[in-house]
Amino acid sequence: GFGYHVRAYATNSIGTSYGSDINFIAGGSTGNVLTIEGTSTVSTKTGKWSGVDIPRNSPTVFTYRNNSITSENSEGYMLQAGDESPSSENNNLDGEVITGNKFIWQGPVDPAIITHGLFTGYNINSIVKYNYLENVPYGILFKSGTDEGVNMTFTSGGCAYNIWKNGKFGGRVKGINGVKFINNTFYSGDGKGWYIILITGNMDRDIPSPSVGTKIFNNIFYSTIQIPMIKIESGCLADFESDYNVYWCTAGEPVFNIDGATISWAEWRGRGYDAHSRIVNPDFINTTDFVPGTRLDFGKELGAEWQTGLSTTAAWVVGLSPVTTNQNGIWQAGARLY
Repeated sequence: GFGYHVRAYATNSIGTSYGSDINFIAGGSTGNVLTIEGTSTVSTKTGKWSGVDIPRNSPTVFTYRNNSITSENSEGYMLQAGDESPSSENNNLDGEVITGNKFIWQGPVDPAIITHGLFTGYNINSIVKYNYLENVPYGILFKSGTDEGVNMTFTSGGCAYNIWKNGKFGGRVKGINGVKFINNTFYSGDGKGWYIILITGNMDRDIPSPSVGTKIFNNIFYSTIQIPMIKIESGCLADFESDYNVYWCTAGEPVFNIDGATISWAEWRGRGYDAHSRIVNPDFINTTDFVPGTRLDFGKELGAEWQTGLSTTAAWVVGLSPVTTNQNGIWQAGARLY
């Protein structure tokens, strides 16, 4: 194999990288290694934009670390690290690591906007950690499914210790199994959100097989209007778990949605979900950093893979990793840990 290092200074406003470091190491039979780190990408395109589009025509060990993307596109992507449909490129980014990045979307709030933020479709075992998404319409998306009704299944990895602020939804599971949402902070405070996590089959395929086995633990869900905290199809309830989360809605008790029908907190818990979860105001110090006013010692211990979260002092600076700290004592809920 071989490797090379590129430092680019670009001025194109349709996806500008300033002082970016991109490391490529091409391998042999085991595939390629691609690391993109410390880049700042700014797009002023208002229509469709393909985003930072990651090459995936061959198996690649891919890492996207400590970058920033700012855009205002009405459709397309911010980070396109996966596919929308079955193709020969599927699974070439399996196990991709997307960590420590900041995504800022600056377009107008409009129901027609369909911009995908952090997209990893048709790849499994993605590790999505320590990212901050601000005003991104469609937040973090996992997707698969064939016309024959066959879904991909995560056996490791997941979505952990991310912060999502405003947009239409924070997490999306569409025709893919076994996705985990662990210790994220989801905040919908602009009154424009639709739901916070959406779990369905992939209705774009001839047979939209359900997404089964989704796990949702130790997250903070916060909304200023009564949108569903979790919206799910009944076919996706097989092996679904949600518990040890913190919920807070300033407009009343948290609500949920199954097959389009609103489900109250009592009804949701009556179905066996969120038995240990709490309705607690996290009392964020501010709605930029989302540091809870005090420890939220309501989480479930989930093992070494998930023990390291964002520090209360973590910040997003291009080229630097946000400061982390380990869970200590009773596990805390949310992305930031005391």
